[in-house]
Amino acid sequence: MSWEYDLAKEFTSRNNPTNKLGPCLGKVESVSPAIISIQDGNYMIQGDQLYVSYHLLERETTYSELVGNMNGSINIDCHPCGGSYQGSINSSGHIHLDAVWKVGDLVLVVPSESGQQFFVVDVVRPISGCNSQAE
Repeated sequence: MSWEYDLAKEFTSRNNPTNKLGPCLGKVESVSPAIISIQDGNYMIQGDQLYVSYHLLERETTYSELVGNMNGSINIDCHPCGGSYQGSINSSGHIHLDAVWKVGDLVLVVPSESGQQFFVVDVVRPISGCNSQAE
């Protein structure tokens, strides 16, 4: 073989690493903007590289009917008359759901096939006494 083939072989091995990153633990460094560190803080994932499961994000929803039973009375504080009310209650409005994750949480991070994007699947908790990251 000539040196050209050896050089081409070296370029090919450099551009095609054999050990791909699999699912790993990440640490939430920031939630807004979302930044996740992996491999003991050696890599920071953010921006267009990062996809986060919807249930982890802060969001708002609406409701049009609140179904349930209520026993008791509602006291109405209006001056000067006051009073109470017994009966059914209809309600509608907004519910604000707080973010599930917070800075310092461990998360399950799964890389895409290309290794260029990462998916944060869920917050994970170590089991005390079973692994080294448990508090």
